[in-house]
Amino acid sequence: MLRCAVEELEKRRALVSSKMIGDHLKRFYPIEQNPDDLKIELKDMLDHAVSIGILSRFRKDTYCTSTFRQEAYNYKTDFSAFWERYYKKRPGRRLRSTRLVSRGRTSPSYTNSSEEESDSDSY
Repeated sequence: MLRCAVEELEKRRALVSSKMIGDHLKRFYPIEQNPDDLKIELKDMLDHAVSIGILSRFRKDTYCTSTFRQEAYNYKTDFSAFWERYYKKRPGRRLRSTRLVSRGRTSPSYTNSSEEESDSDSY
């Protein structure tokens, strides 16, 4: 539905804003009529379409259909799309620290081997 709307609007304009997409969808599809709810839902759907490579985003609020090169560049696996869309944005989730913590381990101290050899030679 979004891709068809963007393709129709691209016939008249190269880059399409989300407001134009929302107006087009209101005119031709039975969707939410409340503007605030529609804006939130449309932004979520456009972000998902961009993340899976159906649409391409230019600037903050303009979209166009993807070319073959852009589709190949934006291609993500289903797992990657799930990770970006749901898991990272889950509220209350704590990120693990990726630093390695040394637990009482010290690095071994090495002595210069050339000094030891020079001391043993002088008797």
